[in-house]
Amino acid sequence: MKKNRRNNLDEMQNQKLMKLEEYGFWVMFWALLTAIVIQLIIGGTIRNIAGEIIVLLIGSIFICAATLKNGIWTRQSTPTKKGNAGTSIIPAIAVGILNAIKMSKNGQWDSSSILIMVVIMVVVYIACFSILELFRMAYNKQRSKLDDINDESEE
Repeated sequence: MKKNRRNNLDEMQNQKLMKLEEYGFWVMFWALLTAIVIQLIIGGTIRNIAGEIIVLLIGSIFICAATLKNGIWTRQSTPTKKGNAGTSIIPAIAVGILNAIKMSKNGQWDSSSILIMVVIMVVVYIACFSILELFRMAYNKQRSKLDDINDESEE
């Protein structure tokens, strides 16, 4: 049976569908992330939430690769070192809060546990900043490549 590949939507319907798909992706992304965090807080292990983590990683890698390939960052901004430094604070604090909640549940408020938590926060900050910087460099390279193609076609 042959599939119909023709788009039956007009331009307005197509834009509306794309917006709905975008909202659907972000609702699923944040719901999945929330489910992972809640399961970790209530005592779940990485083994218990491996499926959710894998799905979240696949979706995240896909959206990152697709947007970088097309020279897109966000609608509102372009990547900068300062922005990446500020953004990297968010996951570091989130990991710290998650560890603090787990420590308070287990009653582990000793100096070594707090030091480990701080070290983990620093490692998360450095990892996030490094990844964002790699993405920024890839974005800038792809953006200049795409801009060069557009300049050549105009001449």
